[in-house]
Amino acid sequence: MPGLGISDQKRSARHDYYTLLHRPEKTLGPASLVSSSPDALLAEPESETGAEAVWEHIASLGIDDRNCAVPETVDGSRVLLGYAPTALLDGCWLTSSVQVSRTHSLIGEICLDAFFLECGMGSADRHHGTLYRTWLAALGLCVGLPTSRAFVLDSRFADEDFELALLGLRMGRANGVLLPEHLGFHAAMTCWGPPQAVRSAAGSSQGPFLAVHEPGSTEQSRAEWLAKRSLRAYEEQGGPNWSRVVNGALALRDQRRVWLASLRPKESPTAQQAMLQLIANKLRHGFGFHRRVMLGGRSLDAWLEPDKPDLSGFLTALAHSCWVVPGQPERSPILNRSTQFGGPMFGVFDDHELSVMRDWIGSLSQGDSSPIEVQKGSSPSPEDKYAQTLRFDDDRSPLSGPVIPIPSLPVLYHRFLCEGQQADTVDLAQRYVSERLREVASAGHVEVLRRQGLWPWSSALLSKWVNARLHEQVFDGVDPLDGRLGMERFLNRSEVIWLLQQLAPAALIDGAWLQGETSPVCYQSAVSTLLLRIYRDELGAGIPHQHHGNIMRRILAEQGVELPDCDSERFVRYPGFLPESFSTPVLWLAFALHSRMYLPELLGLNLAIEMAGVGRMYDRAAVLLRHHQIDPYFFVLHNTIDNGASGHTAWSVQAIQLYLDELGLHADSSVVADSWRRVWQGYATYGRSSAPLLRAIALRFGPALGWRWLRHHILPNTAREAS
Repeated sequence: MPGLGISDQKRSARHDYYTLLHRPEKTLGPASLVSSSPDALLAEPESETGAEAVWEHIASLGIDDRNCAVPETVDGSRVLLGYAPTALLDGCWLTSSVQVSRTHSLIGEICLDAFFLECGMGSADRHHGTLYRTWLAALGLCVGLPTSRAFVLDSRFADEDFELALLGLRMGRANGVLLPEHLGFHAAMTCWGPPQAVRSAAGSSQGPFLAVHEPGSTEQSRAEWLAKRSLRAYEEQGGPNWSRVVNGALALRDQRRVWLASLRPKESPTAQQAMLQLIANKLRHGFGFHRRVMLGGRSLDAWLEPDKPDLSGFLTALAHSCWVVPGQPERSPILNRSTQFGGPMFGVFDDHELSVMRDWIGSLSQGDSSPIEVQKGSSPSPEDKYAQTLRFDDDRSPLSGPVIPIPSLPVLYHRFLCEGQQADTVDLAQRYVSERLREVASAGHVEVLRRQGLWPWSSALLSKWVNARLHEQVFDGVDPLDGRLGMERFLNRSEVIWLLQQLAPAALIDGAWLQGETSPVCYQSAVSTLLLRIYRDELGAGIPHQHHGNIMRRILAEQGVELPDCDSERFVRYPGFLPESFSTPVLWLAFALHSRMYLPELLGLNLAIEMAGVGRMYDRAAVLLRHHQIDPYFFVLHNTIDNGASGHTAWSVQAIQLYLDELGLHADSSVVADSWRRVWQGYATYGRSSAPLLRAIALRFGPALGWRWLRHHILPNTAREAS
């Protein structure tokens, strides 16, 4: 279908689906995911069209969607399974809109709230994808995780099932230039809900997935309210292009039509086609067992070589062999001897597969045993389909090629924040994280953890250790509320403002280390759901003025410091920043590009970050800012929401406990122990990343502060006053 971002070169929808989940930077479509359509033009002139009219227009398109019925002869299971690749990734189209570089805006915050709703509002059991899988299982239709190889290769799915899902996946990877189409697609997905064919196929077995999308339900009403708000916010930006918005909805409608058409009964495959598919399905399991069995002058293994199978040639040779009597399956040894009890292939084929073999042998002419050639069409041959499965890759390939110097921290910041869909940037981020982890390898040593009372892994030991550290951070040292600050009391107002500036590269993207959890490959697990709760809070929980980056930007603006947008090159070139101020946020962004690969380390990093926000260090910062009549709320806020009872620190501990306890159910103790050590390496990277900025600040202010301290403590009052 034109305009949907599919390459001119014929590709497998299954392959693209799997690869886009695991290596999204590899399978981006062209710059535009949707094509212009005359249907997008509204009845009224665009100048008179508003958000409400566009919403009503998109809703009316849904009536057409609901009228595209599927014949009653179509098996309901086929419909419900066919929608699974789309339903299991519900909300994936919002991924690009909930990244830290976009959530500071009103539209971004609205999309963040809508995404959180799709993801179960902090509960993995309520994630829409989980609801659909659970519903299918209750109907006896069990499917794997959508990120698994088994799911993509499941023969119960058709290619069109993945084409429908790919539209949402690609929309979720689009950048900001497709904002109008993105909003239209989201509005359509929201107000139309699941296709009518899915509702009809469910019959009386209406599950929780349909319940949350039921018109008038609490969750559906909120989803529609948020979608309408996003259109109004887009209108308020000025100069809305409503035709492009509607085009986003039309792309969904058109792809749904293609999917619905695919559900209608097709012509049954010929006996030859069915036999080819049977051999293709068995190929990987049969190879290696037939080195000495000869057929047509070659071993069976040579015919079935996985890298270059010759299935058509194999069937031709088999039809001429002593195992087959053309047109007479009952007299063919392959059926009456080889596959029966006592034969070398007993139990290899089930009853349906034996029936396929009978039909194929019966279709062979006794006068000419050559099978009918398969007609060449647009569908891949069994050989092509099998070859494509071999190219699926579960994990990233090891880094290779010449080692080039790592760019400066400001350059890395811009690349990791703005170019995360480019393969070389993703590989650079992996290399960066790997090098930072090597620097703190000792933090994961058993003897180090044992000295801290953290070995072996124990959920109780982790809670005890965190509570003890938080107690130290809250009660150790001088209480800053007494007014007795440390050396920082000798900083003047301009110096305090300068220090705040150095925090901006990190503060403006607060939460960035967790943005990788918004990826469809992550966001359905219970651990990721907890991390998403933290991420949402860092980004303001859907309210722009609560966005942590917006708070810091406002505080600096009140002091006359106006910063460029953090995703612009002007930001990383801003003369008021030290290069070292980018050290910590670069680490965050690098981790975010590899959340799945470095999940244990990410859990440790997250714990370190959240714990750092609790205690007297932030109290001292708040007192210092108040002393200079600067709003301290950025620091006050973290001291409250990061608390260890019910805040981010508590959720961080819970995420680690949940991850390792679940791992212990499926892996042996050595795997759990290794993951525990990796958690603490990740924890150590936070302190290590902070060190460059602390050293730079010490070198800048150390001598001056030392002199001021000496003047305060050694010179008599009169001398100080005279000077």
